[in-house]
Amino acid sequence: MTTRTSLSKQLYSFFLILVLSIIIMTGLSSYLSQSRNYKIQNEQNLENIVTYLGNMMSADGEEFIAYQQILLTYGDKIRIPLSYDGNYHPAKIAFYEKYNSTYPGKSLGIDVDYLDMPEDLQILYGTYKHEYWLHVYSQVKYNFGVAYVYYITPTGEPYHMYYVLDAIPETITIDNQDYMKLNLDIEEPVDLYPHMWDTWQAGRELDGYDIFNNEYGHTYANYYPLWVNGQKMGLVCADVEVKKVNTTILNNTVNVIIIMALLSVVFAAILSLMLQKKYISRLVQLKRDIQSFTDHKDSSLAVTITHDIQGSDEISDLAQQVATMIIEIGDYMNTLLEKNEALTEAQEKIRKANELAHKDALTGVRNKTAYDATEASIEYKIHSENYKEFGIVMVDLNCLKYINDHYGHDKGNLAIMKICETVCSVFSHSPVFRIGGDEFVVILQNEDYKQCPQKVYEFKECVKQSTSDSSLEPWERVSAAIGWAIFDPETDSGVEVVLRRADDLMYKNKKEMKDGKE
Repeated sequence: MTTRTSLSKQLYSFFLILVLSIIIMTGLSSYLSQSRNYKIQNEQNLENIVTYLGNMMSADGEEFIAYQQILLTYGDKIRIPLSYDGNYHPAKIAFYEKYNSTYPGKSLGIDVDYLDMPEDLQILYGTYKHEYWLHVYSQVKYNFGVAYVYYITPTGEPYHMYYVLDAIPETITIDNQDYMKLNLDIEEPVDLYPHMWDTWQAGRELDGYDIFNNEYGHTYANYYPLWVNGQKMGLVCADVEVKKVNTTILNNTVNVIIIMALLSVVFAAILSLMLQKKYISRLVQLKRDIQSFTDHKDSSLAVTITHDIQGSDEISDLAQQVATMIIEIGDYMNTLLEKNEALTEAQEKIRKANELAHKDALTGVRNKTAYDATEASIEYKIHSENYKEFGIVMVDLNCLKYINDHYGHDKGNLAIMKICETVCSVFSHSPVFRIGGDEFVVILQNEDYKQCPQKVYEFKECVKQSTSDSSLEPWERVSAAIGWAIFDPETDSGVEVVLRRADDLMYKNKKEMKDGKE
């Protein structure tokens, strides 16, 4: 009786030594190569980013020169909210409306020099352009995946820089409103920022970068000297995190190791099989049958494989497993088609669910996302359609924390729904939004707008009846403060101003309720 020879036993030692050797050598050489090449590539990417921004700013020409001069002159009077979301269009509209009324029929930069405009117009222009460039820098940071992008210019004092476009702006609070503090004067010692000062002195982009490890992270920084119409204006800067670079290098190395390990297994198997002449023809036939299946996806080839590859060793076992796999793949593909149809149906359901994304899950009224969209729509109509007949009501549920702590969050939810029902009932002709846990906003329209004082009085009466009804549970005797304001086109610049006045009156009402005056 012929003894069966195990192919795996013959090749195991050779496979193991060969694969481990290739993995170790490939991993080491790949890591060294990746470290060198990726850092060079990363430096080039940083150079591309700052060059791209520099070209944009340089193309702005005299507008950018005027913007920088105005910002450095009136930076303490320009107000950019700390919460600025990238929408610079309101500031642009505000500037051009004021400009056109001041210089009707005259072109900016041609008939009227930027720096000849009165102070208030220069401040509006500086606000608009600063918001625009903040938006551009934010988009570049997001799209290119860098840690920071910013623009600086020397102050005139040795080794000091103004941060004109700051990646992490500091806060200045004026009238309880947080704004960006502009033109920060920061000392940048040459021993800590050698590449930055070399680039500024050279007036051209240099190879290399500064390396920082401070409270803002461990980063590489590259610089581009900005020239506009022959004037050296400042430095465009971009930082990338060292951790991100190292992680990418490590991931690339691991991927190379995995690929080389797989290739090594295949090549080692082929080389080993060449030593076993009697297996070659059967392996080639098996390969042909598998390739035929790859080309034609015909599961009937499973029968051909079991017929062509016969024997009592690992090759015949492999052929049988391949035949079984082909049959399973055919079944899987049929199942996949069925699941694809089910997935299409599920996607349709998801699409319908997305339509509900603007609805508050607890109360069923519109949510904060819907309010932001409505506010943007009203702002547009104010500036483009002279829309002015609206008002805002702010409602804040009292004692929600007390209800949650003493009766449970389910009772707190009931209290929220109860006050929401009251708001919707009283202001039935206006959209109601839940913008916070216990805060509701009503955009006054139609009859509610015309009868706002009566509606507010009606709401307060409903609240009084609820709080004085001893038959109700504590969480049903809801109390809420209310404040309202009507848009005044003469004094109000937009929805946010009206909302703030309504919010202030609401808190005044809340204080009066706490003091027992109402």
